[in-house]
Amino acid sequence: MRPLWIAPLFVCLCAGQTLTLESALDLAARQNPGVQVARLRAMEREAQAVSTKANYLPQANIVIGGTYQTQNLQGIGLAFPGLSDRIGPYRTFNARPVVTQKVLDFSLLSAIRSSRLQTAAAKLDIDQAREETQAAVMTLYLQTFQAQSRVKAAQARLKVAEALLAQVTEKEKAGSASQLDLARNRQQRESEQLAVIAAEQELNLIRPALAELLGGPVDGELVEPRLKLAPEGTRADIRAAEQRVKIAEQEAERIRRERWPQLTASGDFGLAGAGPDRSTSTYTVGATLHIPVWTSGRLEADYRAAQHRLAQSKEEVRRLQLAATRLNAQAQIAYDSQQNAQKAAASSAEAARKVLELARLRYEAGLATAVDTVTAQGALAEAEDAEIRARYEASIALARLAYARGDIKAALNN
Repeated sequence: MRPLWIAPLFVCLCAGQTLTLESALDLAARQNPGVQVARLRAMEREAQAVSTKANYLPQANIVIGGTYQTQNLQGIGLAFPGLSDRIGPYRTFNARPVVTQKVLDFSLLSAIRSSRLQTAAAKLDIDQAREETQAAVMTLYLQTFQAQSRVKAAQARLKVAEALLAQVTEKEKAGSASQLDLARNRQQRESEQLAVIAAEQELNLIRPALAELLGGPVDGELVEPRLKLAPEGTRADIRAAEQRVKIAEQEAERIRRERWPQLTASGDFGLAGAGPDRSTSTYTVGATLHIPVWTSGRLEADYRAAQHRLAQSKEEVRRLQLAATRLNAQAQIAYDSQQNAQKAAASSAEAARKVLELARLRYEAGLATAVDTVTAQGALAEAEDAEIRARYEASIALARLAYARGDIKAALNN
């Protein structure tokens, strides 16, 4: 895992510069809090797996103890006439290392395998979190770029409206244009000014949402992304769900193996006596065989619960597969239709630009009124908005298709 300070540094370097979609996706994969939490959970699972495995390895402890005590003989069934019931006080001392070793525990072996599978599932959860975050980043990036494009288009139309207003103003001074023509062009100029303000407001409202996903400010200009059709793949959430099925299977096997015998060996060697200076070396070597006989239905109930969890995991995989099939089909339909819509919108915008240019030329030649140019400006504004929207929707369709197919970055056309 990369150090966490690298991502904020990367954000600072990107601030104020152009930001490509590829760098935005990489930045989100490093910096997004959701992805970071998934990474930390995977590290937690790795530590838990090591802890579980350690239970099957030798355990060594050092025991050192001393007491100063009395003993009630009657309490252990010893009573002698004429003698006190209590002996002592006397000292005891014990110091020894104690070693234990699991020799045979099939349930613990299943728990170790389950912990390894959980670690692998946690790593797949990282992929899932990264894929979902990058899909959201791509959508917001495209929305931001769409708003940025609208700002530029509105600013360009404002310049045209100002140029036409200047032209009509000169004609009105020369007496070849009416006050009505001048008022109409002023109103059109103000409309384009309002369009610029609205587009800038939309852009400024979207940028904070993109910055939240990236984990830092987005001050630079966005670069128009070039996307392509992503190949078929397996979604990260389906891979993670399939891994959880394996975990549920191993958990059921662990519970089933709790009925099997468990063998543990132990041994110790040390000093025992009235004190450190009055002790004798002693040792203990032994083994314990634990055989479950009757658990009052606990193991049977646990096993049934594990089987139900396994069935739930399998149904979750099936649900995700059906959802992926639906999303893929819907995204493919949207992609096909948006390709045609984008071509039509581009042709309409180009035609609207030619109409406006012809209207300007006719107005200069005295063959048309200012109404024609104002109408052409309004039509161009609508056509350009439609073109930008169609281009955005086509890119979104490609991104959604890539997400449905399991690899959002595969849509990048480098």
